[in-house]
This record gives sequence, C-alpha cells and structure tokens, in this order.
Amino acid sequence: MQVVPSNFLPRLRLGTITLGALIFLLGASPAARAAEGPALVDPALIASLQLRAKQAAPREQVQIYADLADKISLLIDKQLADGDEEKAQGTLRLFESCAAELESGLQRDSKNLKRTEMLLHTTHRRLADMVRSASGDMKPLVQSAVNSLDRVQNVLLSSVFEH
Repeated sequence: MQVVPSNFLPRLRLGTITLGALIFLLGASPAARAAEGPALVDPALIASLQLRAKQAAPREQVQIYADLADKISLLIDKQLADGDEEKAQGTLRLFESCAAELESGLQRDSKNLKRTEMLLHTTHRRLADMVRSASGDMKPLVQSAVNSLDRVQNVLLSSVFEH
C-alpha cells in the first residue's frame, strides 16, 4: 500500500480545478467571440462606414473600403445563417459595389497596403466558406462576390509588386 503525502491532495484538487477552468475558458471563448462578431455588424454600421469612406481622403479610402467589405461579408454571413436570403442578395449587391470602389481606389493609391491585403484575405476565406454552405439559389451570387474580391486582390498584388 502506498502512502500519499497529506499536502498532495489539495494541490491535486486545485490543479484539477484550474485545469478545468482553463479548458472551459479556452473552449468557450472562441465560440463566444464568433457569436458576437456578426451580431455587432448591422446595416447602421455599414451605412456609417460607407459615409466615412466617401468623405475620407483618397489615401484613407482604400483601408476604409477594405474594412467595409469585411463588415459587409460578416453581415452576409449572418443573413445567410438566419435564412434571410432576400436581404443577403441586397447585401451581396452592396458588397459588389464596395469591391468596385476598392478596386478603383487601389489603382489610384498603392501605399501602405499590407493591412488591407491581410483583411481582404480574411474576407475572401469567409466568402469562400459561404459559397460552400450557401443554398443552390445563393451559391452563384456569393461566388460572384468572391470573383469581385479576386479581381480586387489581383489589382492590390500587382500594385504592391509594381512599386
């Protein structure tokens, strides 16, 4: 029979509680943040970003339009998850016009684009995931948004490597 030191059990219990709490926090945290992200994006935020982008100096517009595209993609994702395909179609059209503005902004200004490129990469991955999970009617519309973003990314990369 093995004798366990008396001070061993409290440490074991404390370690188990700490480990359990850590596992819970790490497991719940990404899910909670993912659930909060799209909920924070609403049409009012999109409208304020659109206004800010139109009023911004040309050097700031590219980054603001990239932020806007990212927020619009979050809203599209939320609308599709909620089953509101009609609203998602309108939001996809808004995304296409934002991508066109972003593309023309990139042709005018090609400075400080690393953050923009990273944000567009994240947005592209989100939209590509939406294409895979979208219903049959929505799939071509979401794919069109992905194609628009592909064009923007090509312009961005060519302007980065050009200079």
